[in-house]
Amino acid sequence: MRLVAGMWTWTEDVRINNNWPLIIFLVLTLLVILWCWRRKRKQKRWYFWPLPLILPCLLLVAGALLNTHFGLYVRLGDLFDQYPFPTASAAVLSESSGNFAQGVSAVTQIPGTESGVGPHTAFIWLPPQYFTEPTMKFPVVYVLPGSPGTASDWSTGGNVPRTGLTNAQAGKPAIIVSPSVGPNQLADTECVNGSEGNWQTYLAVDVPNYVNSNARVLTGPKNQAVAGLSMGGYCAQILSLRNPGTFGFFGNFSGTTMPTYDDGLADLFGDQADLQATINTYTSDWVIANQPASRAAIGRVITGAQDDPDLLADEQQFVDKAQALGMNVQMNEPPGAHTFYFWTAALQEWL
Repeated sequence: MRLVAGMWTWTEDVRINNNWPLIIFLVLTLLVILWCWRRKRKQKRWYFWPLPLILPCLLLVAGALLNTHFGLYVRLGDLFDQYPFPTASAAVLSESSGNFAQGVSAVTQIPGTESGVGPHTAFIWLPPQYFTEPTMKFPVVYVLPGSPGTASDWSTGGNVPRTGLTNAQAGKPAIIVSPSVGPNQLADTECVNGSEGNWQTYLAVDVPNYVNSNARVLTGPKNQAVAGLSMGGYCAQILSLRNPGTFGFFGNFSGTTMPTYDDGLADLFGDQADLQATINTYTSDWVIANQPASRAAIGRVITGAQDDPDLLADEQQFVDKAQALGMNVQMNEPPGAHTFYFWTAALQEWL
């Protein structure tokens, strides 16, 4: 397995967030057509065996174009877990020295002790100071992916290692944790306790407990923040509002203010004695109006001006209500759309 993994190391620096796959496909297609035409002239008939290759190539190009638009995978190696940044096992969390001038991402499994949904993958980025200042403790920033999405999204498309290193070099080192928010890449849990499992409990209890117990962190809401993109943005906001004693700050990047689910909220939450009452407790407007403790959370909503107008209006309505209640919540609409290029910049601005 080590040999096989080594064979893919060349993919680490091959960039794929551009249109080169389309160009290569067009060139290859022209070569195939030319070859068939030449064979036809010589043998008076067409050779069709290359034609079945065109459909998978078209699918490959479609995927490449989507990736170019959204910016999730920057390098070919991202598809094969060959990351262009240092990684290590969870054992590095307990170390107080090491040669990690660029920081390091601990790839670990966080159990679902209270929620029952774990263990699931998490990326925990540690700044260089974690190893040069052995007694120092660090604030924690949790960053949540969207749906579809995985724990690695913020490290690849979101460029967390570079953002974290830039902040660390500027004298603001922090531990940045990107946990899983669902049982698989396609799951849409909305980070609620529902039919997909107790994901609110996992993110609000299990993940912070694991990080606080295994890494040198500063605890308390003044030292722990949560942010996310798209669905993860909603998750971050509602996690902080429902758990202001854990997450004192939230960043909602292009996320809604209440859960949404293609099959309906009844399917999302499963059997509930009072479905509407449950939905209310996951609706930002209702929470800040009825749970005064939630108003201690400090928030920032950042959504691209070219994003969905209905989303922007929904977020602005929430921000207006929050400010009317005396909350420290701000909203920004810089140029941008629903892409990792925008979310990378949003995280850098928010931090």
